[in-house]
This record gives sequence, C-alpha cells and structure tokens, in this order.
Amino acid sequence: MKEILKYSCLIFLYALSHSYLATCFAIDLKIKGYEERYIGLSLSFWGIGVILGALLHNLIRKKFNLFSTILYGSIIQLSFSLIFLIDQNTFLVALMQFVMGITSAINSLTLESHISSKFKKTSGFYISLFWSSAGLGAITGSLFIAINGINNLTYYIAILFFLMHFIPIYLFHSSISKIAIENLSLRLSKNVISKIKYLLFCVILFGACDAGFSSLFPSYLLEESYSDKQVGRINFLSGLIALVFYPFMGKLVDNYNKTVIFNTFCFINFINLFILYFISDFYVYIICVAFYYYTIGTVFLITFNIVGKKLEGGVIVFGIAGHYISENIGSFLGPNLIGNIVNIDINYFFLIFIFLYFLIVLLFNFNQIKNGGPSGT
Repeated sequence: MKEILKYSCLIFLYALSHSYLATCFAIDLKIKGYEERYIGLSLSFWGIGVILGALLHNLIRKKFNLFSTILYGSIIQLSFSLIFLIDQNTFLVALMQFVMGITSAINSLTLESHISSKFKKTSGFYISLFWSSAGLGAITGSLFIAINGINNLTYYIAILFFLMHFIPIYLFHSSISKIAIENLSLRLSKNVISKIKYLLFCVILFGACDAGFSSLFPSYLLEESYSDKQVGRINFLSGLIALVFYPFMGKLVDNYNKTVIFNTFCFINFINLFILYFISDFYVYIICVAFYYYTIGTVFLITFNIVGKKLEGGVIVFGIAGHYISENIGSFLGPNLIGNIVNIDINYFFLIFIFLYFLIVLLFNFNQIKNGGPSGT
C-alpha cells in the first residue's frame, strides 16, 4: 500500500497541474471569444501527445529510467508553462497540450503497467486508488478556479503547481528508480489482438466522451450564463462526489460480474444525460455531472481491468499501451467532432453523448458475447 501511495502522489500532482491548466484554457479561450470548434481543436492535442508518448515508450525507457523521464518531463512542462504569462491563444494551448500529453503518457504508462503486473489479482482496487488520486488532483484544480476564477493570477498558480512536481520526485527518488517494465512486445498473434480489439474500439468512444465533455462543458455552462467561478464550483463539487465513492468501484470490479456493472451504470447514465438535457439548474448539474464522471471512471476501469486479465506476461504492456492509444484517439476526435457540432447549435451537446453511449453499450456487449458469453469476464 505504501508503494501505491508513492505513485499516487505523483499522479495527483500531474492531474492537478494538467486539469487545472486545461480547464483554465477552456474558460479563458471562451471568454476571449474563440468558437467551440477552435477550443476543442486546441485542447484535443493532448490526445495526439499521449498517442506519440505511448509509441515512444519503448525507445525512451531503453535510454532513461523512470526517475530521469519524470524529472526531465517536469522540467519541460514547467518551461512551457511560462509562455502563458505572456499570451494565451489556441496555437499556444495546442502546443502545451501536446507537450504535456507526450511527457505524461510515458511516465503514466510505466506506472500503470507496473501496478497491473505486480498486483494482478487486485489490480482493479489498486488501479482505482491510483486513478482516484488523479481525480483528487483534477477536482483540486477546479477548486482553485472556483475560488480565483480567471484573472491575472491564473497562470502564476499553474506555474506553482508545475513546481510542486519536484517534491515527490526527490522524496521518492530511490523507489522510483527501481521501477522497471518490460518492453512492449511486437510479436503478437491474431489471437492476442482478437481478445481486445472490440474493447479498444469501445475505449476510443469513451475517450471521445471523456475529453469531449471535459473540454467543452465549460463552454456550454458559459453559454448558459454561468460565471467562470460557478463553472469551477460545478466541476469541483461533481468531481468530489464521484471521487468519494470511486475506490469502492475497484472492489466491485475485482469481485463481481463486470458486464452487469457496466450495463447498469451505462443504463442509469442514459437517464442521467436526458435529465441534463432537459433541466438547467446549478444543483442538478452537480449531481448529474458527478454521476457522469463516476460512470466514465467505472467503464474505463472495467475495460482496463479486462484487458489486464486477458493478457499475460509482457503482452500486458501492449494491452495497456493499446488502451492508452485508443483512449487518446478518442481524446483527439471527441473535442474536434463535438466542438464542430455544438458550434452549429449548443443544444446538441448532451444529445451527442446519449448517442455515443448507445454505441458504447452495443459494442461492449458484442465483445463480451463474442468472448465468453454474456458474462464475458
């Protein structure tokens, strides 16, 4: 458990700085008058960076250990964040998202692969703890926006968060330096690919739902006449509610039927999205968005857990890398496609996610039936 807490401290600070900065970008660009299509495009470069980082993972890991890549990555991110003291525009936002995506993917991929390999029987619970730390970082970033809003201090706060990365880097130097992960196996049979291909298609859609919502929901709220601080409050309180219950989901995923859990949460989320479409209220947003975030976390955890349990040995690294890449193909496509659609009519926002979840449920259940019957686990 102590080992997981060390890794969780790292991912907390990554999520704190990255989520804070991305949400500030989304609000700031909207305030400056940029259209949703351009906001979505600039924020989507995070996904491109993550895909490139996952593909470069082997090459980087052969040359540097995890400690070195975390250190160098944090230095690079801090350096790029200084640009925003001077100017903020869609090109600079896209550049920063791209750089953060590359550096974060290389390190997070190593940590998650290590956890899934070392704690295979309880990977659902430990991965949920790891991701809960990321969630705590993300909502802490929203709390600062709720308090401070978007003003002259905004990007100075971001720099402070990037500086904080260096605290656990040096405190846990010896533990991080010992972590090693097998190189991604390229000798893959058709059988290996067939075990996870439909899940990965599912993950692409999840990535679109996750990135599309987080990138453009602030714009939707601003269109609904909410202030920047109210946007921060909604995101913070929604994330907090989802986070409190999330570790329990790890235990459920480890011990109960994953298909039943998946379908139950997706069905409830259909109802949840219809409520969001028809009712515009501050407190309704908090509760319903909390459940939306919780569902996203749940379905990601289930697909991640199934991939980890279906693959053995070094091939698990391929599965996790494939999960990462698929998620971030969606993370690139989602904000762009959704941004262009809501640019036509902002009222299409929640309808898009209803349609995407319908496709997700169909695809996931097809995969489960094809790979072992309705239980499919």
